[in-house]
Amino acid sequence: MLFLLLVLFAFSPAPPAGEAPRPEDRAAMAIEARLEGLLREHPAPDRMHACIRQLYDLYAPRGFRPIWAGKGAAAALFGEVEASDGDGLNPRDYHRDALAAMTGEDPPTPAERARRELLQSDAFLTLADHLSHGKVDPVRLDPNWNLHEPSGRSVVAAALVRAAGREGPGVVLEGLRPRHPKYRMLRDALARYRGIEEAGGWSAVPPGPALSVGMRSPRVALLRRRLSATGELALSAAADAEVYDRALVEALRRFQRRHGLKPDGVAGGGTLEALNVPVSRRIDELRLNLERYRWFLGGLDSTYVLVNIAGYSLQYVEDGRFRWSTRVIVGRPFRRTPVFKSPMTAVVFNPQWVVPPTILRKDALPAIRKDRGWLRAQRLSVVDRDGRTVDPATIDWNSFGKSDFPYSLRQASGDWGALGRLKFVMPNPHLVYLHDTPTRELFEKSERTFSSGCIRVENPRRLAELVLADSVRWNPGRIDSLIASGRTVRVALPRPVPVLILYLTAVAEGERVLFRRDVYRRDGALLKALDSPLPNYKTESCGF
Repeated sequence: MLFLLLVLFAFSPAPPAGEAPRPEDRAAMAIEARLEGLLREHPAPDRMHACIRQLYDLYAPRGFRPIWAGKGAAAALFGEVEASDGDGLNPRDYHRDALAAMTGEDPPTPAERARRELLQSDAFLTLADHLSHGKVDPVRLDPNWNLHEPSGRSVVAAALVRAAGREGPGVVLEGLRPRHPKYRMLRDALARYRGIEEAGGWSAVPPGPALSVGMRSPRVALLRRRLSATGELALSAAADAEVYDRALVEALRRFQRRHGLKPDGVAGGGTLEALNVPVSRRIDELRLNLERYRWFLGGLDSTYVLVNIAGYSLQYVEDGRFRWSTRVIVGRPFRRTPVFKSPMTAVVFNPQWVVPPTILRKDALPAIRKDRGWLRAQRLSVVDRDGRTVDPATIDWNSFGKSDFPYSLRQASGDWGALGRLKFVMPNPHLVYLHDTPTRELFEKSERTFSSGCIRVENPRRLAELVLADSVRWNPGRIDSLIASGRTVRVALPRPVPVLILYLTAVAEGERVLFRRDVYRRDGALLKALDSPLPNYKTESCGF
């Protein structure tokens, strides 16, 4: 496909014998010579060689004639590089300084023209790749990642000639940027928060006693200014700026909801901590979550279940439209729910629970050795490899190590069961799935990291109704009836539903930004990678 695109720009006729080469012919010869020289310098099959080879293969079908011949295209490319910070990227990764140094005049020599030409193409290809796939390789941060094909500049190479032609870099790059509304809204939020930073940001609210309605304090006036900076409160002439009144309570509740805090309207320790996060850090959070979006939005299915670990939420999207959401409970910080994608294939009504290996090794066996009554309290049966129930009193529990336990522990279905009444099957190597839970009171907590890695769903009956996708056969009454029967029944979905388990610490809903605490401490490593310069960024990505 790339060859077919580029062959349209076939070789220009060679000049007649005896005539001096035309400027474009001299430029083509210089480009060819430069690329061939670079390939000789970098013969090893590494990143540098692949980068140069890609450009060679791009220019060869067009006789190495320049692509960026027009001054307007070069200027437009520089403008797009400058604007890349609007996506949370760093313009220096795309040769901003070198592009800015180029004058509007033609380069004095063919060699200089070749250098500029290849630098511009490399800048475009790198920026196009980062906009469409992300700068950071998610697999390098988390080997569990499986949400999209690895990025590659070859995917966007075909757009290069169009960018330097009539369409221009802006139109082509806009087509490569994620088009999902969530990305656009988060990008708009980044611009707003940068505007807040340029206006001076916000001042911290000093520590002190928790502020609640009716209290008087000089800190109240600071709280008013802080909430006005992010739009929760419209600054007006209050009767007494230092009195914590009802309007301020409601404004603080709006802030608390946006930050995943208990909306009690009391400015206590956790709320003050969120209020005093500097605007520069909020900007970084917006940037790194834009990067996370770039990793997966390009390959997003039209119907899917999305679990946001950091937001303790589940969303069901059908045919590209939001249908429903509910709260979830995720893994504890030392039993983290992994980030991955898996197809949901079935719903199990009244599931039995077989204690998974990690919980068996780390929790169950130590508890049994400490208290033989633990099995009875948890309503667990011991089952051998042939499926026969074994009397726990006949087992020497201290004779087994962590890896040679010859039995399994099984819990019958019921309202008391660890899986509750519904389990959603999604095959994956992590043995993670979605399920009901008997501990429903935990959904009222603002931070819900209580599981051993699986995801507990607040309203699993509604989720079952949606994914079974048959309002006649699987209506709420039928679902409740099957649950009430107590029978363990596995029902295959009419079509698998992709489940995306992600980690997003900032998402946008219209003009509201929902920030969530980085409970798994993942943001730091991503921000460091996002801000790290590309290899050889001080010269050129391909070593020009």
